[in-house]
Amino acid sequence: MKKLFMWMLPGLLVASALSFPAHAVDFKYGGMYFARWQSQNNVTDGNDDVDDNGNWFDQRVRMYFNFVGSEKLQLVTKWEADTQWGRESERAGRHGGGDIGADATNLEMKNVYLEFLVPGIEATVTLGVQGTDILSGWIFSDDFSGVVLTRSFDPVNVRVGYIAGQNENVTDVSENIDDFFVEVSYAQGPFSATLVGFYQSANNNRTSLFEDYNYDQPVDWLNGRDVRGNDLIDLGVNLAYKTDWINAYVNFVKNFGSYDIVGGGSGDYKGWMVEARGDLTISSFVLSAGGFYTSGDDNLDDNDVKAFVYPIGRSYYWSEIMGLGTLDVNSFGFDTYNSMGQGAYMPGDGPSNLWMLTAGLQWQAMEETAVTFNYYYIGTAKKVESAPGKKDDSIGHEIDFYLDQGVVDGLNLRLVAAYLFADEAFKAFKGDDDAYELGAMFEWRF
Repeated sequence: MKKLFMWMLPGLLVASALSFPAHAVDFKYGGMYFARWQSQNNVTDGNDDVDDNGNWFDQRVRMYFNFVGSEKLQLVTKWEADTQWGRESERAGRHGGGDIGADATNLEMKNVYLEFLVPGIEATVTLGVQGTDILSGWIFSDDFSGVVLTRSFDPVNVRVGYIAGQNENVTDVSENIDDFFVEVSYAQGPFSATLVGFYQSANNNRTSLFEDYNYDQPVDWLNGRDVRGNDLIDLGVNLAYKTDWINAYVNFVKNFGSYDIVGGGSGDYKGWMVEARGDLTISSFVLSAGGFYTSGDDNLDDNDVKAFVYPIGRSYYWSEIMGLGTLDVNSFGFDTYNSMGQGAYMPGDGPSNLWMLTAGLQWQAMEETAVTFNYYYIGTAKKVESAPGKKDDSIGHEIDFYLDQGVVDGLNLRLVAAYLFADEAFKAFKGDDDAYELGAMFEWRF
């Protein structure tokens, strides 16, 4: 009898397990796809004497798969593949797979994180590789590995987060880059306000002085000298007012913090920025006006950094040519983030020593058709070299035109035309050569 029971035990255990109700997991999916064509001239070197006309097609797909255990628990995954048409993976890296044959190992993990509600304190935690935006990208807007805790005290919302910026050498903490932030936001009626504190501990890395982790900053303030205890602190505030016909906001960020120089000396971060914008809706028209100012530094003999600098992960898009825009190309060229020999200001997605004023008009001509016209005047906060022995502070006038047209079932077409009437500060040699971009993008979000 005992032997019979032992033989039957595995079957009884399996049957018992199957008798318990399984915990159901729902599955949600979505994503986006775009295909772009663009043609641009004079945006990689700003010199009409050199042929730098570019023409290409590219595409991107993002696929979102969420595994939902309940309203209190889910696993979020997002995957991405980028392809530039006609380019093979050996030459194009993650943009490969567009040549004859088309095969490429270019699927990227964009996000994989766990989101759950902590019982008792009713706080939501996101744990893993995720994305976030802090003060419209003036401080941070990117994907990262880390953890964020969010708690609502209606009408106040609090976020506390840790971002693992770099841990390439797990045996040497001096090579780490660690970020911590606290964000307190308030929303009541049409008014909202946000206060942010962001701390980047870069240890012995020269990040923000000369961004050796990602893309080079426009100025190396220390001429290659190493640092210790490189700590950047950002304090930022956003004030906003939004109704059906008015949308206005102000952003302000102040750099604090300091660093020590190997061999002697130290410096402080003293840069700042301010941005203001207002949109007024009248019938089928939206009138826009605004601008920003980012401080510059024209005294590199002083170790203090007075130009507005960023932690790793900044991303602020603005105009089409000088600010990346829809086509993701600016006066730095495709996938390169250093001004063409200028070296004393930075546009792109991290403006520094730069200011601009803008005015725009959008017309919703029909339900599926919108036309947008934007004008920008762009200058530098501190004068920069415009020719050997000469300095200037006017970069130029940029005009952007967009036509957005719904095609079918959520598929949208955007036509882009942008022109920069360049002035002397556009680059450090023959700075007044104009630049333009033309392009089109089909986009479907599903």
